[in-house]
Amino acid sequence: MDNNHIPKNSPESSAINSAESSPKSNVSSDVLHENHHKEEQQQQQLQQQLQQEQQPTTPQSEPTRHVQDNSNNEEGIEMDRIAENSNINVPSNVGESSLKTISGYPSSKNTEAGSSSSGKKEEDYNYRSTWVPKLHQELFENPEVLESRRTKQRASNYRKTLEREKEGIKPLDNILEELKANANGLTKAEAQKRLEEVGPNAIPDVKRYPILEFLYFMWNPLSWTMEVAAIVSIALLDWVDFILICALLLLNATIGFIEENTAGNAVEALKNSLVSQIRCMRDGEWVMLPSPDLVPGDVVMLKIGAIIPADCRVIEAEQVKIDQSSLTGESLPVTKKVGDEVYSGSAMKQGEAKCIVTATGVNTFFGRAANLVQETEGHGHLQVILRNIGLFCISFIAIWVLVELLVDFLGYDGYCHGVGGGRCLPLNNALVLLVGGIPIAMPTVLSVTMAIGATQLSKKKAIVSRLASIEELAAMDILCSDKTGTLTLNILTVDEPLAIGDTPKEDIVFHAFLACSEGEDQDAIDKAISNYCRDTYPNLDYKGNEIVKHFPFNPEDKKAMGLVNGPNGKQFKAAKGAPQIILREADNYKQVGEAVEKEIENLADRGYRALGVSISYDAPDFKVWHFEGLIPLFDPPRHDTEDTIKRALEMGVSVKMITGDQLAIAKETARRLGMGGNLFTIPYLENNDLGVSEGEVIEMADGFAEMWPEHKYKVVEQLQKRKHVVGMTGDGVNDAPALKKAQIGIAVAGATDAARSVSDIVLTSSGLSVIIDAIITSRKIFQRMRNYVIYSVAATVRICTTFGILTVAWNFKFPTIATVIIAILNDGTMLTISKDRVRARNEPDQWNLFEVFTMALCYGFYLVGSTIVFFAIIHDGTWFHDAINLRILTDNELRGLIYLQVSISGLATIFVSRSQGFSYFERPGNLVIFAFVMSQVVATFIGVYGFRGYPHDSASDDPDYPQNGTNFQGCGWGWAVCAWIWCFLWYIPMDFIKLGVTYILRGKIEPINKDALRKIYGWFGKEIPKESVQVSHKVAEEQARRDALHVPAQDTHHKSVATDNTKA
Repeated sequence: MDNNHIPKNSPESSAINSAESSPKSNVSSDVLHENHHKEEQQQQQLQQQLQQEQQPTTPQSEPTRHVQDNSNNEEGIEMDRIAENSNINVPSNVGESSLKTISGYPSSKNTEAGSSSSGKKEEDYNYRSTWVPKLHQELFENPEVLESRRTKQRASNYRKTLEREKEGIKPLDNILEELKANANGLTKAEAQKRLEEVGPNAIPDVKRYPILEFLYFMWNPLSWTMEVAAIVSIALLDWVDFILICALLLLNATIGFIEENTAGNAVEALKNSLVSQIRCMRDGEWVMLPSPDLVPGDVVMLKIGAIIPADCRVIEAEQVKIDQSSLTGESLPVTKKVGDEVYSGSAMKQGEAKCIVTATGVNTFFGRAANLVQETEGHGHLQVILRNIGLFCISFIAIWVLVELLVDFLGYDGYCHGVGGGRCLPLNNALVLLVGGIPIAMPTVLSVTMAIGATQLSKKKAIVSRLASIEELAAMDILCSDKTGTLTLNILTVDEPLAIGDTPKEDIVFHAFLACSEGEDQDAIDKAISNYCRDTYPNLDYKGNEIVKHFPFNPEDKKAMGLVNGPNGKQFKAAKGAPQIILREADNYKQVGEAVEKEIENLADRGYRALGVSISYDAPDFKVWHFEGLIPLFDPPRHDTEDTIKRALEMGVSVKMITGDQLAIAKETARRLGMGGNLFTIPYLENNDLGVSEGEVIEMADGFAEMWPEHKYKVVEQLQKRKHVVGMTGDGVNDAPALKKAQIGIAVAGATDAARSVSDIVLTSSGLSVIIDAIITSRKIFQRMRNYVIYSVAATVRICTTFGILTVAWNFKFPTIATVIIAILNDGTMLTISKDRVRARNEPDQWNLFEVFTMALCYGFYLVGSTIVFFAIIHDGTWFHDAINLRILTDNELRGLIYLQVSISGLATIFVSRSQGFSYFERPGNLVIFAFVMSQVVATFIGVYGFRGYPHDSASDDPDYPQNGTNFQGCGWGWAVCAWIWCFLWYIPMDFIKLGVTYILRGKIEPINKDALRKIYGWFGKEIPKESVQVSHKVAEEQARRDALHVPAQDTHHKSVATDNTKA
C-alpha cells in the first residue's frame, strides 16, 4: 500500500503516520520498522540541530539543558511544556515578570505593565505584510513563497515547543486557583465580565494602512509601464499628458481600492460565518457557544474532529490524541492525559476531553503564528497567469515602441527639437503605445470578479474559504463524493433488530441505546437508535439504568460504548459498532459467527447497514463480551441524486462514490442511483485480475467501498498522477489529508471543524446538487475572467499594431491624450464584466494561455485590419466623398475619426469574447450594455467635436518642425455615423473568426445555444425539435468506459476483505 499520504507540510516520515491512522493498513511490519527507525534518526538529528543553534545564546552560568527524546513513543511526541513569554506565568526561577498568568488572565500579583515582552512577541512573527490588500494577498502572492513562510514558522513553533518541554509544568490545582475557576465552569455573569476584560477569543486583524494599500495598486509591472510613460511625459515637459497619465493611475487605484475592499470585506464576512460552536459549561449546564465567546476559566468539552479553540488544560481525558501537524509540522498525533496542555489551533484526532480554557486570542502560546501556518494551502494559478499575461503585453508593447523609434529616427530622419510643446514627436508618439496598450485594470477586474463570485457561491450554499479554489472548481473533472449525506439523505431508518440466540429484541435496542452519546453530541446513528428505542419501547427502565460514562466512537476499534450502573447496583458495559469487530470480540463468536456474517451479507445485498450490539458484565475489566444481535440501518438515496449525476456527467464531471460501507451496500446504492456497478475495494485494486495498473482501475471505477481515510488520500493521489483535477468531499478529522491533497477539498454540511479548516469550500446544505450548482457558478466566474483577459490582450495587440503601422507606413502621429481617454472609458467599463450574464460551458474550464493568446491575436489583428483599411481609404482616396458625398478630412480631423473607430470596435470585442457561439444570440448583462452605451456616447462626442485643435504643437520657431503633428479635431456627425456603420459591418465576421479558431483548437463548436434556439423557434410558434433518442457523446463515452471495466460481482466481492474494513 502506498503510504505517501501525509500533509505536504510534515517534516517527518509518512509511513508511521499511515500506520498510526490505520492499524489494519496493508503495510508489512518490516517496512514499518524500517520507516520508524528512519524517523527516529530524523527526529534526533532535528533536536541535535536545535540544541546546537541554542547553545551559543545560553549564558555560561546556566547549565545546558537537554531535550528528552521521545521519538520512540509510537503514540507521538508528548509535550508537557510551560510558557516562556510574556503571556505565561513561568516558575520563579526563570526570573521573568509578566502581566499575564499561565491562563493569559490578569493576575492580582502582577498588575504592573509588562507589555514590552508582549510587543517583542508580536515582532517575532513575520506574518503577512499589512500594506498588501487582502484580495491581492490571497490571489496574487506566490504560493511557493507562502509555503516557505509557513514551513519556517512551523519550525519556529516546533522549537518553541521543545523549549517549553524543558520546564516543569504547573499542577492543575494551581491553574484552577489562578483562574479562580473549577471543573463546573463559570457563571454567565463572570464569563461576561472576563470577556469585557480580555476581549473575544479571536486573533485581531493586523493593523491596516489604507494609504499604503491604495498605493499598492500602483505597484505592479503593468502600472510600472504606465509610470515610465508618466516619467517620459514629465521629462518632455508634456504636462497635460503627465496629468492625464497620473489621473489614469489614480483612477485605477481608486476604483481598485474601493472595489477590492468592498469585495474583500464580503469574502471575510463569509469566512467568519464559519465560526465553530463549542460545547461549554455555563451556570453548571452544557451549552453551545461560538468559539469567540470563550474566556479563561471556561470548561469545554472537545470531541473527535474538533479544532481546539483556545489554549486549555485537560481535566478529564478518554484516549485523547491531538494532531499538531498544522502548527508544528509533527506527523504523529500527540497523546494527552489529565493535566496536559493542548494548544489552540490543533485538532482532536481521537477521543474526548473535558478541558479548562487557560488562554485565548493573541494570548495563546502560538498567538498570531497559528493563523499563518493554518491558512489553507493553495494550488491556484492566477498569480502565474497574471504574470505571463503581463509579460506578453509588456513584451508586445516594447517591440512596437522599439520599431516606432527606429523608423522615426532612422527612416523619417526624425529628431527632438527640445522639450515641451510637442517638440519631440517620436517620444511623444511612443507614449501612445505605452499608455494605450497596458491593461492596467486587469488585476482589479480579476480579483473583484473572484470576490463577487464567492458571494454568488454563498447563495448556492457553498462558502469559499480559499478564493483561488473557484478557478480550480471550474476545472474539476472528477468528484469523489461521500455516500452518506451527499448521495443519500443521511436520515437513518432503523429496521426490526435481528436477535442472535435467546436475547429479546428490546434488549438489543436498549443496550445499543445505552451506548449512545447524549445531548448535542449525538451523531446520526445515535439519534436514530435513541428515537427508535424511546418510540418503540417507551416502558423500558430508562431511569434505573444510569449511564456513568460514555466512550465515543473510535475510528481505530470502530465502536462506541457506555458504562452503565444497572438497577441492581452492578456495573456493565454496552457496545455498538461495526458488526465484524463486535462479533470477533465476543465469547460466542464460534457459535454464532457464521450465521451473523451471513445475515450481514443478506442485509448488505438489500442496501442495509448492520450495527452490531454486545454486552459485558465482566466488571471491572470488561474483557468478556457477549454478542446479542444486529440492528439494520437504512439511509435512502436522495430523490434528485440520479438526475444530478447525469447532469454532472453532461458537464464533463465524473462522480465517484467513496464510502466506508460494505461493497454490497455500495453496489446497491449505486444501482439505485444509476451510477454503474464498477465499485472496488483497496485490496482488490492492489491485486486486480484485469491486467491493468492500480491507477487505471481507480480512474475507470465508478466508486470505492470499505474505504479508510488513508485510502481516500491514495485515490486522490492516483487520479492526480493521471492529470485529473480532483474534488474530494469529507466530514471527519481523518478525511483531512485527502481534503488537503485534492485540488478542491469540499467539507460537506455538518463536517467537523478539523475537516472544514483544511477545506477550500464548505457546504452549508446537504446533497450532491449543491456541489453541481457550485460548479456551474464557478464556471461562470471563470468565463468572466477569461472573457476579460482575451479582450484586454486583444486591445493591447490592436492598439500597438494599429498606431505602430500608422506611424511606420504613413508617419501618422496620434496624441497621447486620445489613448488615455480610450483607456479610461474602456477599462472603466470593463469593471462591469464581474457581474456579466454568462453561460457556463458544458466541460471543465481551465487556463489555456495558448488558446487565450491565439484568440486575442486573431481578434487584435482583425481589428487592426478594420482600422488600417478605413484609414487608407480615407487618407489615400476619395471614395466616401465620391460615393456618399462626405467631405474630405484633414489629418487633424482624421485623428478624431480614427479615435472613434478604434474606441467603438475595440470595446465591442468584449461582446464576441464573452459569448461561446454567435454573440447575437447571447445577451450580455444589463450593466455591461449600459456601460458600453455610456462610454461610447462620450467617445462619439469626443470624435465629433475633438479637442478644439489640442494639442497645439505648432508653435515651434524651427522651420523644419512638422506643423500640427498631433492636433486633434472633430470629424463631424456625418463621419461619426460612417464610423459606427463601418464598425458594425466589421463586427459581423468576428463571430465566424471565433468559431473557426475554437473549432481548430477544440474540435467542436456550438454556434447557437439551446436557450436561444428555443426562443427563435418560439418566434415562429414552433417548439424546438426533441433531441435524438441516442444519448450524448459524453454519456456514450462513460457507458463505454463502464462496459470495458465491467467485472462480475462475485469477482470483486470475494477479494474485498469486507470483514476487515467495514465502517460503522
